[in-house]
Amino acid sequence: MIKIISAGIYTSFQDRGRFQFTNYGVPISGAMDQYLFELANHLVGNESNEAVLEMTLKGPKLRFKHSAVIAITAVEAVAVLNTQRIDLNHQQKVEKGDILELKIIKSRAYLSVRGGFIAEDSLGSKSQYKNITTRAKLSKGDELAFDISLQTYHSKHAALQIKMSAYASEVLHVFTLPEYNLLNSVQKQKLAQERFSITYQSNRMAYQLEGRIPNELKGIRSKPVMPGTVQLTPEGKLMALMRDAQVTGGYPRIFQLSESSINRLAQKTPGSKIKFKIINSH
Repeated sequence: MIKIISAGIYTSFQDRGRFQFTNYGVPISGAMDQYLFELANHLVGNESNEAVLEMTLKGPKLRFKHSAVIAITAVEAVAVLNTQRIDLNHQQKVEKGDILELKIIKSRAYLSVRGGFIAEDSLGSKSQYKNITTRAKLSKGDELAFDISLQTYHSKHAALQIKMSAYASEVLHVFTLPEYNLLNSVQKQKLAQERFSITYQSNRMAYQLEGRIPNELKGIRSKPVMPGTVQLTPEGKLMALMRDAQVTGGYPRIFQLSESSINRLAQKTPGSKIKFKIINSH
């Protein structure tokens, strides 16, 4: 068991998400950064879809009631085990009684435990989401269960070569969606050339972008959307849907982010600049 001494800003169980229920209006959810989520599992020898802790900006403080093999993945973070700062993106042995704290996280970090967490499964996923799971996030005092019989530690003499440099790029790769073709040349040029700022009105549902595209398009009948869909609002604002997004929407759909660009955007903080680069051929 792991006792949550303090929960941080937003800590939740996440896995790959739930994909079979979008026709019932159920969001996909899942880890915002699927690359670092899968890496966390890989580092401790888990199957790629085991639930992990997703931690945002300031992580939790945890007391381990049993020894465990864990990994913390992040682009930038400060993780302290007892009084010592530990490496990110590596397998780590934790002993009974140890206290782990994620003090600073640039955006999002992930914590895996060998064997995965034992957590509520709803509609085939352990990803927490309001009204789908009992709670949307974890709280102070919660105790997190895992299989203590799997926690044998074997020191590794090999290291993964992990490239984090791609996260620093402002460029997000996108495919054009149907309503993009309704835009005029001035609007398309602005989308191609402008740098947009991420606002503080950004969360697991959507990232709101600062910068205006003059918009005379009419709303559309509700159409399917998914994580990574970029919509243009009537006010000319852009919003990029994220993992907890609704499954249909009535705003024009301009772009679809590539999977790697969704991961990259998930690690951007308010005030960061992004730029779109169209990668399909037409």
